[in-house]
Amino acid sequence: MNMSEFRPVLYLKASCPFCLKVAAFLCEADLLDGCDMREFWPGDEREQPIRAELAAHLETVTLPAMQYAPDAYMTESDAIIQHFAEQSGIDPDALPFFQYVVSGPMRRMREQFMEIRRLSQEAVPVA
Repeated sequence: MNMSEFRPVLYLKASCPFCLKVAAFLCEADLLDGCDMREFWPGDEREQPIRAELAAHLETVTLPAMQYAPDAYMTESDAIIQHFAEQSGIDPDALPFFQYVVSGPMRRMREQFMEIRRLSQEAVPVA
């Protein structure tokens, strides 16, 4: 398969805020039809096959993930968005809904995540 025939494969977990961030960018940029999606809800029948597929290519399976070329994978929502932005010439800062998601819900979720991480590191083990 040559690169002109290759379609990126996007791996998303339905409950993942970082997956939402990637999907928001791709939808508003009208790029979602240019890739194949493999998504799951935690615990559904698609989760383990998707995780097994990714485990063969990634040291640590994290989502979102993307196969952007034959045998080439990336993770991290910002890296995936940057890849598509560079390929398409679309500036994420020019997309109002995407900016709403990043500056509103994503910002709040990131703050909550950092607070949970801080609290768990401060937690005293129960003897």
